[in-house]
Amino acid sequence: MKKESQQAAREVTSTLAPLSRRRFLTSALWATAGVSAIVAGGFTLLRHSPRDAEPVPAGLVHLDPSHYRLFQHLATVLLPTAGTMLTSPELIPVAHNVDAILGALDVDIRKQLAMGFGLFDNAAVFTHGKRFVDLPAAEAQAYVNDWVNADGLARRSIGLVVSKLAHTGYWMDARTWPPIEFDGPVSRKWGIASRGNQPLPV
Repeated sequence: MKKESQQAAREVTSTLAPLSRRRFLTSALWATAGVSAIVAGGFTLLRHSPRDAEPVPAGLVHLDPSHYRLFQHLATVLLPTAGTMLTSPELIPVAHNVDAILGALDVDIRKQLAMGFGLFDNAAVFTHGKRFVDLPAAEAQAYVNDWVNADGLARRSIGLVVSKLAHTGYWMDARTWPPIEFDGPVSRKWGIASRGNQPLPV
């Protein structure tokens, strides 16, 4: 599991690579300013979610309760397994796996991502009148697609990262492999040491 977390962390870092820390923080500050500007208009009330009262399991180190709920909802939205042979995401600790991936990242990147998770969840209030965690499946899927395909680099990067983390948090669990007849990484079976991301041969 540790190797999978480290590999996933490298992929997350590469996704964020085009977005400098300064540019990310600038985008986040503008978004925060926009939120603050409409607090008097009821943003705080709209931001409240019934899911805030749901208990959060023990064992999380890097995800706070709101981020835990974000990834639980993302897993349900992005991995609709009902009616298929695929393992239900409800049986997989997706958020805990994401937490493990975050643990393999640098502290500064974790801080940036935490800010991005909050923006992703709360920005839905502007367009849908409620947070992402409260959106029904079809609206939530469209919302994720809007972020992943956004013109703005910051918004697109956040969308790609949250989507990638949710998918990886699911598929890195061995219980998801049998339905697709995957028997595990050959590097593990053959005892090949990981060398990180290597360029393809010419």
